[in-house]
Amino acid sequence: MKISYLWLAALTPLVAIGSGCDQFASKEAVLDAAAKLVVEKYENASCEEVAAMQSPSDEGSQAEMQKKAIALLQKNPELREEFINRVAGPIANRMFECDLIP
Repeated sequence: MKISYLWLAALTPLVAIGSGCDQFASKEAVLDAAAKLVVEKYENASCEEVAAMQSPSDEGSQAEMQKKAIALLQKNPELREEFINRVAGPIANRMFECDLIP
């Protein structure tokens, strides 16, 4: 099965946490916002758009932010677990509805 990279774009706010900006927003609020953005993207996308989301983004600064977000999630297993717990169900359901999961 291909790995979906769309959710990585929503992780940009998480980079702020790792960069020492948590005085502006709590980790919980940033995690909520990132997870909500990912779920909304999948729920509002057509099946063709969901299928197109299966490849990584190469859009310059967005790709760099995605790398930073991945690094942050790799360093913080609790944050990673919480994020995946919030987005996995809705993403998997949408992919199943679009016949992208056998």
